[in-house]
Amino acid sequence: MSVGQTLAPEWRDYLDPLTGRRVRQLTDSPAEDYHLYFYNPSSTPDGKYLIFISERTGISNLFRLDLQTGAIVQLTDAQPVRAEYWPFTEAVKGVGSCLPAIGNGGQEVFYFEGTELFAVDIESLKQRPLLSLPADRRPSMLQANANGETLVFATWDEALFMERSRRAYAGEKFPDERFFQETTSTILRVNAVTGHADEVFCKEKFWINHVHLNPHKSDLILFCHEYSGLPDRMWLLNVSSGQCGPIPGQGADEWYQHEFWSADGGRVCFHGGLSGDNTQGFCGWCSADGTNYTKAYHATSGRAYAHYNLHPDGQTMITDGEARPGCISKVYLRDGRQVFEILCRHDSYTFGDDQRCHPHPSFTPDGQHVIFTSNRTGTSNIYLTDWN
Repeated sequence: MSVGQTLAPEWRDYLDPLTGRRVRQLTDSPAEDYHLYFYNPSSTPDGKYLIFISERTGISNLFRLDLQTGAIVQLTDAQPVRAEYWPFTEAVKGVGSCLPAIGNGGQEVFYFEGTELFAVDIESLKQRPLLSLPADRRPSMLQANANGETLVFATWDEALFMERSRRAYAGEKFPDERFFQETTSTILRVNAVTGHADEVFCKEKFWINHVHLNPHKSDLILFCHEYSGLPDRMWLLNVSSGQCGPIPGQGADEWYQHEFWSADGGRVCFHGGLSGDNTQGFCGWCSADGTNYTKAYHATSGRAYAHYNLHPDGQTMITDGEARPGCISKVYLRDGRQVFEILCRHDSYTFGDDQRCHPHPSFTPDGQHVIFTSNRTGTSNIYLTDWN
């Protein structure tokens, strides 16, 4: 298969056995198919296409799916270079697993092949190179601001991660958190049109991940201190002032995960729980300066893995696990508690499974549909259900 190859629609509809809600399975591949990482929109801003990664060519490549007709078109024909997002995925070759993002006004998808950053035009399929990283740096997930003109991502020590990932894939015990803090991390900010890149931050002995550009202020960058045992998961960098530090208010008895900006750029959203109590979890948001936190709690029977996202209405959230394992659920934040409405079952991963099969619920631009991934058929495929 090559760039421009068109595939017939694979979608089919069924009624969810739990709620009776209509669910559309968008892809039906015997390989791994999965949408973009959930804090990056997978739909183009006009709602015309779904952008996804598929390994149906033998390696990972980007595809577009027409949400009106179901037709699938191959966007890339990647080189068989290292593409895993270790330690979160198994070994993969091709387009960087979980790394791409839509940008440049929704006209292009940006992606890595090894250390080479490319863009591909979603309509014309024209590819252009943007940036070559040094061979000793390993890129992480891309993310774009609201208009898609600026991209950000982190880099890590390639030799450190390559040596340890090879041992992990060979069956060696997963390393403890101290290993990951041996890396030097950088943050790069890239002009999506020109490819001009600036290294805006560098920190030794510190693992940076999940780098997010404020949707409307390109000097404000949110990132996480990954795998840290300290109460400092969420960090904020102000490039113009040089100020950088943990967002205040993260309690020593709390853990936080999957932080991201609200669409208006005014809040940092998250989910988390209590470090010493697996029966309590929360979701919500805080102001960037940490002076104001809104949290809604729920009781859970144990450490349930979940991902929360914020609906375009700016108030309602969605999750793929905390309400009821194996389900996609609306989350209403009411009087400091979470009220769940189950939309459908996803019947996918368990904690620790490969990132590519995590449901990672996200929304179409109009907020009318929920997109998620599931391996309920044996391999990962992409699904869509109605929000209302």
